Amino acid sequence: MPDILHFDVDEALDQMLNVFWQQGFKATTTKQLAKSAGLSEGSLFNTFGNKRELYIQTLQRYREHSQFLFALIEKDASPIHGFKAYWNAIAVRATDKTRVNGCMITNATIEQLQDAKIAEFIETVHIDNEKFFKKQLDRAVKISELKQSTDTKALAQFLQHSVQGIRVLSRINPSKQKMFNIVNTVMSVLAQHLTNPSL
Repeated sequence: MPDILHFDVDEALDQMLNVFWQQGFKATTTKQLAKSAGLSEGSLFNTFGNKRELYIQTLQRYREHSQFLFALIEKDASPIHGFKAYWNAIAVRATDKTRVNGCMITNATIEQLQDAKIAEFIETVHIDNEKFFKKQLDRAVKISELKQSTDTKALAQFLQHSVQGIRVLSRINPSKQKMFNIVNTVMSVLAQHLTNPSL
């Protein structure tokens, strides 16, 4: 029979997430991961699998922790108001000096791993985010916040690339003015498609 777990799996994942977030996949050792979670390497492998599987689990956990940002759009009756709240939150996080590690998903993208399964997971995240943006833009079209002629697919692609651009730039120069300049430009692009410019 398998051993009974004597530790909190979620807490252990959060501890190991922080190690990967700080160091990336390549530079992190299983010894460091086990130590951060207070586990032996044997317990680590038995519970979470190999290093690659663990990395994907922590990326997924980071993704789940970030869902509140998308909820700013999804739960707002006005998608456009939701997009404004989302982009302001992105800019605030990008200029937050306590978030020295940036976005973990963006970091994983930049690291450009040669591992097919990790690359597939990262690509899926970006595709899913783009689909989410398109769904919310389509909702804005449906309720006539955006013009019927709006190319929501192209606009969703633009939004996804823009948010990744902010996150990359924030690692180099987290200037509040620069980040909000980008956000204002993104919102001005959205404004070109509004049916009511006062929104």
